[in-house]
Amino acid sequence: MVTMSPTERRLRELRRTLIEARAVPMSASCMVNRAETIAAIDTIMAGYQEDVEESIRTIEEDAQRRNWNILDQTDMVQVARERAAQIEAKARAEQEELLAEADRYVETRLAAFEAELQVTLSRVAVMRDRLISRAAKETSDEETTIMPKWTI
Repeated sequence: MVTMSPTERRLRELRRTLIEARAVPMSASCMVNRAETIAAIDTIMAGYQEDVEESIRTIEEDAQRRNWNILDQTDMVQVARERAAQIEAKARAEQEELLAEADRYVETRLAAFEAELQVTLSRVAVMRDRLISRAAKETSDEETTIMPKWTI
């Protein structure tokens, strides 16, 4: 069912009023209340501008929608979309390579740090052993407790 605009509904009411009006004998004229008819016409005229504006908006929206549909179908848009997809794929590949490179760098640095820590720990252990043996030699005559060796 098609929805009538307020202006169309009012025009139909005015038409019905004229059809149902009392006819003037021997003429094509009819008798209507002048004030009511003028008020009805004024109301119709006031709503007419709104209906025209709404129609123009609807037409513009439809035209814009059709223009976008036409643009979407053009070869240039298709080529641009394909190019955008290629650029995106390349960027993703570069991102993955950069992440892998960063992971390799961090792994290398951590391995080097671990090796340095191992060397440092072994040197500390050697130095502690030397201190303990020196302390043991100096206090061999005395009864002194040697500090326990701490292991890490």
